[in-house]
Amino acid sequence: MRRMLPLVALAAALISVPSAVPAAAQQAGGLVQPPIVAPDKVWPASAEQVDYAALQSLPDWRGIWLPMMGAGGKPEIPQLIGPYKSYYDKVQALIKSGDPEATLKVERRSSACEPPGMPGIMTQPYPMEFLLTPGKVTIVIEAYTQVRHIYTDGRKLPGDPDEKFFGTSIGHWEGDTLVVETIGFSPLTQLAAGIPHSDSMKILERFRLTDPDTMSIETTITDPKALTAPYTSSRTLKRHRNWTIAEYICEENNHNFVDASGKAGIKLDNAGTAPKK
Repeated sequence: MRRMLPLVALAAALISVPSAVPAAAQQAGGLVQPPIVAPDKVWPASAEQVDYAALQSLPDWRGIWLPMMGAGGKPEIPQLIGPYKSYYDKVQALIKSGDPEATLKVERRSSACEPPGMPGIMTQPYPMEFLLTPGKVTIVIEAYTQVRHIYTDGRKLPGDPDEKFFGTSIGHWEGDTLVVETIGFSPLTQLAAGIPHSDSMKILERFRLTDPDTMSIETTITDPKALTAPYTSSRTLKRHRNWTIAEYICEENNHNFVDASGKAGIKLDNAGTAPKK
């Protein structure tokens, strides 16, 4: 995981050890300039010279892709263990209790316009666009105006990844199928709706066309601390060649709010502003 040195400490370190800096790196007046360090490797996704011709061998994913709700069949229920199962059972009991605020309590973070992250962002009923460039696949997602980056330039998964909403995604092509592994997720994301994950969650995705205008995404989640077995689901997307991604501003006309105590609610008027006291 990347750790940032405070600016004050960094400045002090640079000033206190001038003898460690080559003389060539020093300028007139005693000012010390940090040495220029060449990177060990420039990955193809960011290289100056790239092979655009290689893109011709990849499948045509142009256009906008809309998930078909229910087309992948009813998803299986994750087989949870330990505190993760206890938490899930508590959430289900709350939903079945008849509490009128049950859904808001479970979905508090989205009520605050916080995006679901992975894997939830890929299950949203909103269009997506896939941009294939040398060494990278970029997914533009209309929901919450989110963007995923999948690197296909040969780099490996990081050993100590930053915890992010989308994690770190590394992919490769197996014929016409894009295979993607993702690790390193924010604790604010969920394994599935209402189900937290551990720091060991890993997601494997397989993207492929089943016909010229239909895409299948098979997703397998493994988490040895939370699941007794891998959790697999599938999605079907349909292509719309004449669509574009629309603007999605969650805060605009937003009737949901979260108060200072963390309780979610709905405003029936005065949308986009704080609730009246």
